Amino acid sequence: MSADEDGKKPGLRERKREQLRATVERAALDLMLEQGYDAVTVEMICEAAEVSRRTFFNYFGSKETVVLGRAPEGPSPEDQQAFVHGTHGTILADLARMLLKTLQERPHDADPARWRDRLALIRATPELAMTLADTIAAKDADLLHLVGRRIRARYAAEGVAEAPGRVTDLQITRQAEVIVALWWGIARYTMQTIVQHPETDTEELIESLLDTLTLIQEAEL
Repeated sequence: MSADEDGKKPGLRERKREQLRATVERAALDLMLEQGYDAVTVEMICEAAEVSRRTFFNYFGSKETVVLGRAPEGPSPEDQQAFVHGTHGTILADLARMLLKTLQERPHDADPARWRDRLALIRATPELAMTLADTIAAKDADLLHLVGRRIRARYAAEGVAEAPGRVTDLQITRQAEVIVALWWGIARYTMQTIVQHPETDTEELIESLLDTLTLIQEAEL
């Protein structure tokens, strides 16, 4: 079992892999910011980072991936089940905490400078913006399905599902869409804040945003 799987710090091999990945990303981003995304080739990136084409494609698979980064994995089946049958917090709070836990458990780009450069390139390149939108849409569909399961489970526990005409699939879909939209708003604001203020504690920030939403809901703001 690797050091990562034990929950300990990454081993030497993993640290070297992450260092090489960061080197290639930094070289690619610098080239693209200077010359434009379309003008930069994989060969140019390899030369600047001093790696072979084979190494580049083993790590990234495409030039696009260097900018967009690795797609985050979804919550584990155990975490999804805990969310669907959760009864302690609100659905939005439980969703935010589950997804935050998922991000914290997996490697992610914690370098604010790279985040800023990625965002600058995405904004300047329609092709990248469209790909990112497609990626978010795919995650959106997964979240909508998961949130819909939670809503249905709650209605079933309360006996609402057994009452004909009480709640329709369309109503559940709309409820799920609103909740997921609120999550993306929290996620977007969190990302922007962390880029601007790297010292920000992500968990504390999200909790404060959830508290703010609660105050709004209770008409105290």
